[in-house]
Amino acid sequence: MTLPISQKIEELARALLPQKLYVVGGFVRNFLIDKTVSVDVDLCAPISVKDLQTQVEKLGFRICAQYPRTQTLVFEVNGVKYEYTAFRSETYNRGGNHQPQTVSFTCDIVEDALRRDFKCNAVYYDIVNKAIVDPLGGVLDIQNKVLDTVKSSKEVFSHDGLRLMRLARFCGELGFTPTKQVLESALLYADNVKEIAPERIYKELKYILSADSKYPFSPKKGHYLALKILDETRVLDRILPELTAGRTLPQRSDFHKYDVLEHSLRSVLYADKSVRLCALLHDIGKPFAMQKDGKYHLHYSYGESIAIDVLNRLRAEKSVIDEVAFMVKNHMLDIKSDMRDSKIKLFIVKNLKYYEKLLKVKQADYSACKDDLSVCPTVEKWQKLYLEMKKNGVPFSIKDLHISAKELIESGFLGVEVGKTLKFLLEICVLNPEFNQKQKLLQLALQNKNKG
Repeated sequence: MTLPISQKIEELARALLPQKLYVVGGFVRNFLIDKTVSVDVDLCAPISVKDLQTQVEKLGFRICAQYPRTQTLVFEVNGVKYEYTAFRSETYNRGGNHQPQTVSFTCDIVEDALRRDFKCNAVYYDIVNKAIVDPLGGVLDIQNKVLDTVKSSKEVFSHDGLRLMRLARFCGELGFTPTKQVLESALLYADNVKEIAPERIYKELKYILSADSKYPFSPKKGHYLALKILDETRVLDRILPELTAGRTLPQRSDFHKYDVLEHSLRSVLYADKSVRLCALLHDIGKPFAMQKDGKYHLHYSYGESIAIDVLNRLRAEKSVIDEVAFMVKNHMLDIKSDMRDSKIKLFIVKNLKYYEKLLKVKQADYSACKDDLSVCPTVEKWQKLYLEMKKNGVPFSIKDLHISAKELIESGFLGVEVGKTLKFLLEICVLNPEFNQKQKLLQLALQNKNKG
């Protein structure tokens, strides 16, 4: 079998003879699945980073980074980055902090394979001889779409909590099924994920939420399947306990088919990729509301602050926190389609940057109630109103008004009065777009000023 390796890397492999240079990991795995060529290329060999660097520099590669402790070198050629790691073996302390206690150089490919996570990621490609090298039986796992660990799954999960999340992610991205023993061991050592840095958990969670689009062969429900693995192994309880508090919490059967947790997971299933984190957390206030009030009525209000706390704990970006908090707070808005058109119009203009995403969250929430893929009535109503606003020339921002701050100043408006007046005029024109004329706006502004 011949993998599509660049000529420059083949040249490097020949220069390293008699030692063999291998491609390993996702690049080999994905090519074996359906000949997909991945962007990331991991290389390895029984050669020290120092010796490799000498050849890399001779051939004109650009060194990007090097990590002596893990014998890793990152270099680039023709715009493509490669990560090289010398064959090594690792030992870990019990616990899940992901950091090996010792790292030892080895010439044994089997030892190198055994320090990896899953057999499907421990298949090597000998570049010079164009041959697959499979020390642990990973090819068979790839053919059978099975996810199994390189050694005892208890040992693999007992010292690296990150692998608990990688298990879920790979299930989603690859469409592979974990063995019974792997699932049982992940459940047994679920607490080890607590040893992983919040930033890394958040990063893996984002990967999981887009698992369905990682590769051309990724299953359409990959993101949902990955979340279900997190749920089944109870890793989800450790990273988002506020969310899993909704497990077994019933909802009104005339509106809902699932409990609070499953509804949240299915909201992600049906959500556009851009709002999946919002969809995951949109009902995160329900367990607290039920405990506090005995009903879900104010869950959106409680949920806003809970979502902020959760995302701060995960070290999420401020822009993400603000967006998710807005969606959680407003996802129930006009749920009965009884909100006045005037109020909806003003809300849309005031929150225009979130408008499209809010509709996507509403649609995901609606579809997840009873697996209904028809258009959410509220979404249909709001979109119709929005299109009418555009057709009627409604100004969506102050810059769309036919009067400027400068013209107000020239007419005697001062300081904060200018900004307040522009906001006042915008609200009037949202409901009465025909008033968006310079003279009419000036007249309205002066009348408002005199009233003040």
